[in-house]
Amino acid sequence: MLPPVSSMPPSPRPRTPLLDRLKGWLADHDPGGIDLTRAFHLGVSFVVVILLGYATSTGFRLGMDITFPMMAGCAALVMISFNPAASVTAEARTMARLFGLGFAFLLAMTLVGPGEGQGNDIVQKIMLIPLSFLALALRRYGMDGQRLGLALIVVATVGTILRPTRIEGALLLAAFCQGAMVAAAVRLSPWRPSAVNAFVETTLDMQGAVANYLRELSDAVRRGRHFPEDANNALESLRGRIWNALAAAIAEDPGAQPDFERLRVRFYRLRVAVQLLAGCVPEKAPDSPNWRGPFAAAADYIARRLEAVDVSDIHAEERFERAVAELRRVAFAPELPPEARFALLRALTAFDRLSLVVTGIAAAETAPFPPPHDDADAAPPPRAIPFLVKGKDGGRTLSAPMRVACQGAIATAITTVLDLSIQLDHAYWATMTVMFVIGNSVGETFMRVRYRTIGTLIGVVLGMALFLGLGEHVWLIATFCMLAQMIALVTQKDRYDVASAAVGFSVVLGLHIISGLGTEGMLARIYETAIGAAIALVVSYLVLPVYLAEQLRPEVKALLRQARTAFASWWPHQGEKESVSALALNVRSMGTRLPNLGAEQVFGHSAGDAANIVSTLDVLVTYLALMEDVALRLSAAGADAREEVVAVVEAARSRILTGFEVVLGEAGAGSADAATPAVDAAVSTVLGMADDPAVEEVLPLVADYLAYSDAVLRPLRELKAALTDTSPWRRDDMIAAGRPAAGLRGKG
Repeated sequence: MLPPVSSMPPSPRPRTPLLDRLKGWLADHDPGGIDLTRAFHLGVSFVVVILLGYATSTGFRLGMDITFPMMAGCAALVMISFNPAASVTAEARTMARLFGLGFAFLLAMTLVGPGEGQGNDIVQKIMLIPLSFLALALRRYGMDGQRLGLALIVVATVGTILRPTRIEGALLLAAFCQGAMVAAAVRLSPWRPSAVNAFVETTLDMQGAVANYLRELSDAVRRGRHFPEDANNALESLRGRIWNALAAAIAEDPGAQPDFERLRVRFYRLRVAVQLLAGCVPEKAPDSPNWRGPFAAAADYIARRLEAVDVSDIHAEERFERAVAELRRVAFAPELPPEARFALLRALTAFDRLSLVVTGIAAAETAPFPPPHDDADAAPPPRAIPFLVKGKDGGRTLSAPMRVACQGAIATAITTVLDLSIQLDHAYWATMTVMFVIGNSVGETFMRVRYRTIGTLIGVVLGMALFLGLGEHVWLIATFCMLAQMIALVTQKDRYDVASAAVGFSVVLGLHIISGLGTEGMLARIYETAIGAAIALVVSYLVLPVYLAEQLRPEVKALLRQARTAFASWWPHQGEKESVSALALNVRSMGTRLPNLGAEQVFGHSAGDAANIVSTLDVLVTYLALMEDVALRLSAAGADAREEVVAVVEAARSRILTGFEVVLGEAGAGSADAATPAVDAAVSTVLGMADDPAVEEVLPLVADYLAYSDAVLRPLRELKAALTDTSPWRRDDMIAAGRPAAGLRGKG
């Protein structure tokens, strides 16, 4: 006899094949194959420069059949790997900067000529100390400066490995020029995908996913079954894809950033609106009067509109209007409980909002893309971080990039001393590791050390296995080296561990090709990388440490002040309006540093559950954006003509502003909850006037405003607990703080 269905264990989900998971990862992290194309260009450049460099060496009898193409390949690697995908013009400018920096170093190395004698060799090793300081100090100029510094480190490392004489240094300089020209010709060719088109395609994917979501919701409502929460998974996964596609599109066409942002905001609101619509389905409401039919019909209409935004169907629009009108009539049926009535009233505003958003998307998709934009809205280029900044005590202190630069100089000085004193076999690996793993904070350095060490171990082991298996098949080994560099380029942004393994794999095989590096040298790669990583971590922790955790609380408070200012400017306030849309970008930027923040707890500067802090901010901004939308629509509906409606909004608005004051330490705890009775009294007055046509028209918007008003208070309470707690932030304490006291819950 079979056991009851409820007691049977759930059947395991079929495991997705590795290739499908890889395709899914690339689709989310590299929409349109932008970075994949860069990796292909890098591979093509490698093939061309190797063949051309070998032909140059043999044709002119230079005796540099390996070192000449290696330096040319180094140039190609620098020109493409440290040049993020952008417009052809922007990439050409970056290539010019990278080439100038590499050329200047190789020229200096040629003049030093370390191969001329032991003294010159020592001079070059000592040069790495100020070089590391310079490379890290370039971070004053943001990510562009950081990439320039890393490129300089790569060129310097290759120069250290080859140890050329002055004549050989001059020839390597020529090889660098040759490789740079090949990489520029390949990368700047017109055969490359459009990031703008990829962004548009990604928004269309979101559009289709939302339509499927609405179809499933409609079917669940019509059949009277529960709509599962995991239906949101497809929308949430596409959310990250749109962000990545947006970044690539802005890089390709910076002037059109305002247009891309406007389109992204439309899809952001579309996603949030349909997810909130699922929360507007009454859980406990009688099926009579029939509210399920018009609800499902309205959802089906929005789905059809999304599937064919360029098709205008007057009859379908009339059916949608009839369904909404019927839903409005049913929402005021006396037999419905208050909770069901408010849910249906919110559903009415959700359908209205969805209709407006879909209309805006249709207008954007049927117009030429990108549409005309105002160049005045373009953000100015970021300024360099000064050498000195104001400290906590009011005095002047070194800025974070300069403190990191000092750390790099000290760490490379230590590895250089170790090299000169105990004669490490490959000391440049330790020095190179120092310059690669030192991050912009202690936490980031810790993360990079961990990934770099583990990745190098895995990469070297794989490289040794391949070396032992393939023997002397040099060109086949070179092919694997090239593929590893391509993998590193695609994964370096989101999977530094995989990129580190690929780099370690390619380095040991490349050195085997160049100098016959055997298993002993490959093992040295592991422990000398570990030495450099350990030195970098210790110096980062002890010498002028930089902690992101110390910066996060002030950043959160600054974001909250911006959100309060924007919220205070909305209706029924009279004056210039501000928006919270820009805050979403700041919250996302903060989220990219979460792993580094969490890592700092190892060193006694914990940010606690920083992920919960940032996700709470994201929730807050989301609901504030919805309140902004409702406030604009209430103003446009002429609701200010009804004093009772204005009184409801004013009471809820005052409660939220008080909530902001509590979080920022400008009001006592509980002040926001104390304002709840005033909100309840104003709501009761308006509900008593529900038969008034003017009030009935705006009551769904008021229901929305009240629901979002209550929703905003919870993340504010959680953030209050986080910002006033001097110990590491704890998620359980924040969640407990977010629950309002019994009897103080607002309606909605």
